[in-house]
Amino acid sequence: MRDLALVHLVRHANGLEPFTAFLASYAAHPSGREHDLVLLFKGFPAPADAAPYLELASDHKPLALHVDDAGLDLTAYLAAARRLDHKLVGFLNSFAEILADGWLEHLCAALAGGRAGAAGATGSWASGLSYKLFQAGVPGGYADVFSDPRTVRLAMHEIGGGTDRGDVIHWIGNLVYTVRDFHLLTLFPAVHLRTNAFVVERELLLSLKTGRLGSKRATYRLENGRGNFTAQLTARGRPPVVVDRHGAARHPAEWPQGDVFWQGRQADLLVADNQTRRYADGPAHHRDVLSRFAWGLAARPWPGTG
Repeated sequence: MRDLALVHLVRHANGLEPFTAFLASYAAHPSGREHDLVLLFKGFPAPADAAPYLELASDHKPLALHVDDAGLDLTAYLAAARRLDHKLVGFLNSFAEILADGWLEHLCAALAGGRAGAAGATGSWASGLSYKLFQAGVPGGYADVFSDPRTVRLAMHEIGGGTDRGDVIHWIGNLVYTVRDFHLLTLFPAVHLRTNAFVVERELLLSLKTGRLGSKRATYRLENGRGNFTAQLTARGRPPVVVDRHGAARHPAEWPQGDVFWQGRQADLLVADNQTRRYADGPAHHRDVLSRFAWGLAARPWPGTG
């Protein structure tokens, strides 16, 4: 057994297309680091339903784990970590697409020496709480970044495919959200390593306080709320780093400097996912909103096309 398990999340609800895209990128870009590939099947009705996926990946001799469809990605990752024995665990979400050779070695190298608690392909400063307060007209936070709440709101609905229900209903919804979750979330900059692609020591991951992860809200809080994954590592003196396709590892205060997540043309991105593609494929005004949401006044959205 190797010391590193690379866990790729495979959701039954997504079908084969994202999985085949992942496999193509996995085959095209040598990882640079020996590992055991683990396919983590989430929400499959029965193990037999994973057979087409295992057949497609047979050349890579993957291990297979199964979990139900409860919770978000972190719920499944933690379940997998408890069932593995490797020193290091790496995780790729179901929409991950590798973009550069040596990508896994870049992530593992950033952990050498024990100074970083985790190494990921993307991070963000975005705060859902500050965004809701901005929409409610509260000064500070995104009020210093955006000029018109309604324009930003409509763009966010366009990006996410949601329906705008009007100013009054939206204001009420923001108020309910803020009162309900104020004690759980953090204001901008809400520094957090995104969980689309990252490597961490397995025992360190399992030592973190997770609370009950019985809902999507609870799992989201672990990634992006008070006492989140990133905050806990930072409190232990081991803040996470974001690693770009050239192997440069940046600490949280430096994250906006790279053209990685929702910044510039994302030319330094190591591993793409559905969120990075949403930025890359969208019109300029979408990229402007997303970059400012992630990085505030440090945003550098790509203004062009293509």
